[in-house]
Amino acid sequence: MSSLRDPKNHEDRNGADERRQEENQSKSSNISQFLPTSRRIVQFSNGKAPGPNACIVYIDGAFDLFHAGHVEILKRARKLGDFLLVGIHTDENVSRHRGNHYPIMHLHERSLSVLACSHVDEVIIGAPWQITKDMITTFNISMVVHGTVAEYSLFNESDPYEVPKNMGIFHLLESPKDITTTLLAQRIMANHEAYMKRNAKKGLSEKRYYEEKKYVSGE
Repeated sequence: MSSLRDPKNHEDRNGADERRQEENQSKSSNISQFLPTSRRIVQFSNGKAPGPNACIVYIDGAFDLFHAGHVEILKRARKLGDFLLVGIHTDENVSRHRGNHYPIMHLHERSLSVLACSHVDEVIIGAPWQITKDMITTFNISMVVHGTVAEYSLFNESDPYEVPKNMGIFHLLESPKDITTTLLAQRIMANHEAYMKRNAKKGLSEKRYYEEKKYVSGE
């Protein structure tokens, strides 16, 4: 048997290896490298606990690309009680209801962004989509609130706030700002596309310049 390798097979294998490497890099680029620890979470938390008779206000959401609209609605919610508890939905739930491109930020990144907000006292990391009676009892929730400006859901399912509504503790809050994560993401993409087009146009102009450039004698 000859010890010589077939160059064509060797090239095919190299090409396949490169494609696999590119695919793995593409997949890994979409995975957050953020590693939360208990110390990090404590550092972001204000460390306060609600008193026995405190009015605990609960608000939930994805809180993706934490923006001014989030800050304002949390500020308004906090004024309704003594303690603001915020539920952060899981990545799976957000993707299921908003689309595969969401969330843009990982659950732990979104949670720490919310915890860093001065109006927030505590967060539930991976809060359920549907608010249950057991959850309300467990966290001693006095009031459940939701903003008038919210992301569109892909599914027309049962109302996640049905239980608190039936209990008479649900309140709809007028959102101070109409900004959403989707709108923010669209603005970022539009700016990115404009930047790419501008660079492409600049590249064509430079290429045309060098193609048409002629030698000029210094004599």
